[in-house]
Amino acid sequence: MLMDYSFGIIPLRQSQNGWEVFLILHLGGKHWGFPKGHAEALETAEETAKREFSEETGMQVVKLLKNEPFKESYEFYARGTKIHKTVHYFLAEVKGEPVLQLQEVEDCKWVPLEEACNHLTFPQAKNLSKKAMHFLNAQ
Repeated sequence: MLMDYSFGIIPLRQSQNGWEVFLILHLGGKHWGFPKGHAEALETAEETAKREFSEETGMQVVKLLKNEPFKESYEFYARGTKIHKTVHYFLAEVKGEPVLQLQEVEDCKWVPLEEACNHLTFPQAKNLSKKAMHFLNAQ
């Protein structure tokens, strides 16, 4: 089994109605989730997450809302090989207008954080949105 690691951002902004989360439709898998990607040489987890977010969305991280990332793990098969993937997501306030990296992202949308589970495709991402909501409500 191969091990794979990615790093991403759970992008948030404040609106009049509370927190909104930015979701992307991943081109390859046709699923709604959060921006993420692989590290380049000598990059930290946080640097990777911020770079991938900016590359995929054209937006910028204003500040991290939580220093420690949320983690999700899952397994899948690619070309007959079982892969165990772990993704570290940083909760962050972001700014800017989306300019999508069309090679990786097909579509995007802002949704109220409390409605994110209705839009996210996979159970792991739904769980992350619940963790984010609980964290923000406890602040």
